[in-house]
Amino acid sequence: MDYPLGEDALLWDEFNPNVYELLLTLKSENDTDNCTDDFGLREFTVDGTRLAINGRPVFLRGTLECAIFPLTGYPPTETAYWKKIYTAVQAHGLNHVRFHSWCPPEAAFEAADEMGVYLQVECSSWANQSTQLGSGLPIDQYIWDESKRIVK
Repeated sequence: MDYPLGEDALLWDEFNPNVYELLLTLKSENDTDNCTDDFGLREFTVDGTRLAINGRPVFLRGTLECAIFPLTGYPPTETAYWKKIYTAVQAHGLNHVRFHSWCPPEAAFEAADEMGVYLQVECSSWANQSTQLGSGLPIDQYIWDESKRIVK
């Protein structure tokens, strides 16, 4: 189904992180289920030798997140933590976080959407150190499957 938002729909970018909430309701004779999903509207393209978002040039100014969580051994799954991180990122004039060889939890994506932070998420692999990509080893299928999970 299509749900037109009209010609005045607000677009998402780092300066205007407009996020919409879609409420879906499924009704049957005996039950009603609701589901909400947040989303933004944007077009990220290549414009000659530059990147563009919604037709405007964009320059990614970023930092690196290497999944170092010594106190817990795992990344926080609350948006408040990621908002704190992204607030520090933005305070330094940055707009982008690279997740080196890992995919953060959903809370990191939610906070980034809300705050206008671009994310670069990578599959978890240090290939070509002790193994090689494209050699037919199980790592090839893992990277393919992991990339589909990240996109989803």
